[in-house]
Amino acid sequence: MNLLVKSPLRFSFIAILFVVLMFFILIFLDKNPVIYSSNIIFIGPLMSIFLFFSIKVFRDTNAGGLRFWQGFSIGILYTLFFTLFYSIVLWTDATLFETDHFDEYRAMIIEKIIAGKEMLIDKMGEEGYQDYLKSGESTNPRIIGSLAFNNIIIGVLVTPLVSLFMRTSEPERV
Repeated sequence: MNLLVKSPLRFSFIAILFVVLMFFILIFLDKNPVIYSSNIIFIGPLMSIFLFFSIKVFRDTNAGGLRFWQGFSIGILYTLFFTLFYSIVLWTDATLFETDHFDEYRAMIIEKIIAGKEMLIDKMGEEGYQDYLKSGESTNPRIIGSLAFNNIIIGVLVTPLVSLFMRTSEPERV
């Protein structure tokens, strides 16, 4: 397998192991893992650290160094792999286990929408607010898709920065 694919695949597996470990720890602590794992304070740094390591391993093992396009490609592949595996973990929790994690997540979202009712009505109008409130009653696949999209946004924002920081200069041509 090409190093350009192998490095992000390996580190996305490692990152998902941390997510699964966190799921079990949160369940043991009687917390909702869907709410906590979707938190940007947890998922953003986790994704960024392992994205950095996947690009670093490529840079250190590739004889030609690292160009921006290679780092960007690795970062996007890492983001896609991580998001796919993360979605599988969430889907497994939603379908295979009889938990109320997604129901609690929906309740939290609706509670936040209701708490900001006045501001939302000022910005969106009454009809817009009611539509937004209905969107809080999402299905499990829609919630999983929304959380996956959030991960992709994080990866797309972090990848160019890490790729620029990690790139090596091109060797001089004779």
